[in-house]
This record gives sequence, structure tokens and C-alpha cells, in this order.
Amino acid sequence: MADNTTDTTPVDNTAAGTATTVDENTHATRPHGHEQAIKMEMLDMIHGGRDPFEIIMHIARWLEQVSDEPGYARYVEDQLQAIYGLALQHVRPMQAELAEVEARLQRIRAAYENPDFTEEEHTRIGFAIEHHEKDIARLQRLIHEAEVNHTDTNIKV
Repeated sequence: MADNTTDTTPVDNTAAGTATTVDENTHATRPHGHEQAIKMEMLDMIHGGRDPFEIIMHIARWLEQVSDEPGYARYVEDQLQAIYGLALQHVRPMQAELAEVEARLQRIRAAYENPDFTEEEHTRIGFAIEHHEKDIARLQRLIHEAEVNHTDTNIKV
């Protein structure tokens, strides 16, 4: 009769400075198809010269799906825009944020034209339009500054 216990023998990784536990049953029987597919997609994107931020977002969307964690990809995108875009001044994330703000502004302007809104609602919508226009100008200025300063748009690994 086969022993169905899991071997959790510690593995000495002294060279790496860590000790891990090996679960032979999990590693030996876990299917590799799903993970293999995303690994190959990532390599295909790299070989195709795709934008590194696009690759990260592709993997984040995959992780969101397989982890059943709604909103994970959006969280990653927000972090990329804040850190790589605004903080490190990489152009690509700021351009993505600019496109989102411009798209929202179009929807807000369309709502402003709706005669069903009260005067007070039109005033509030008008404030939203002003805010979005200022945000667009700010992002355009930041993008221009990053381009002029020749901020590297590549991610260093």
C-alpha cells in the first residue's frame, strides 16, 4: 500500500541563505499546462518587442483571473501609473493615465449636455469638467517634462 503522507523534508539552501520545505506530492503532481501557457505568452510578448508595462498588465490580468481576485489588475495598473509614471516619470504609464482621464472627460461632457439634469447638477458636472481639464494639462506637462528630460522609458531589471 502506498504511503499518502506528504514529504516535507527541509531542503538546505545555505548558499541562497534560506531553508525551504519541499512538498514532493504537490510539485510532482501539479499540472504545468496553465502556468506554462502564461510563461510562453510572456516570452512571446518579450520576443515580439511588446511594451514592458503591457506585459506586466497581461500577467496581472491573468493573475486576477486565476486567483479569483477582482480588481487586482486595476490595482497593479494604478501602482504602475503612480510609481513608474508620476514618481519615476516614465512616459508610458502617464500616457495611459492621460488617455483614461480624457475618456472620462468626454463622458462627463456628454452628461453635461443632458437637459434632464438640474442646474445644481450641471454646476457639479461643470466642476468635474474643470477638474479633468486641469488634470489633463498637468499630465501633458509631466509627459512633456519626462520627454524633454529624456527619462528612460525602459524598466531596468
